[in-house]
Amino acid sequence: MNTALFSSRNVEVMLRVSLAIVYAWFGALKLLDASPAHDLVAATLPMLSPSTAVATLGWWEVILAVLLLVPRLTTAALMLFAFHMLGTFLPLVTVANVTWLEPPLVLSLVGQYIVKNVVFLAAGAAVYYLYRLRR
Repeated sequence: MNTALFSSRNVEVMLRVSLAIVYAWFGALKLLDASPAHDLVAATLPMLSPSTAVATLGWWEVILAVLLLVPRLTTAALMLFAFHMLGTFLPLVTVANVTWLEPPLVLSLVGQYIVKNVVFLAAGAAVYYLYRLRR
């Protein structure tokens, strides 16, 4: 096996690109009003109209995807990422009837969709660590 493929620089690039793909894809779906998360976003942000909430989050995700691909913009990307991650866990509290079947252990499919973001947190932490390692 070629271990150069798994060098810290290559791993950082793979993480950045994979996160950017997911963020660009999910953001684009929101901007095209084709996201299955539309109702969840609207319920989580009731202070905004549903179309404003979904479009704002869609643009946030697309911009975050672009920032992740530009190493010089890592600090800005990770700040947006951190705020986004905080927001992704809000529905576990704000719309608990949608995210839990039997709290505190049995998540609904929506709840599982949200909790999988711990993997994103780990990927973001790795991007930060690898970026700082090179500086």
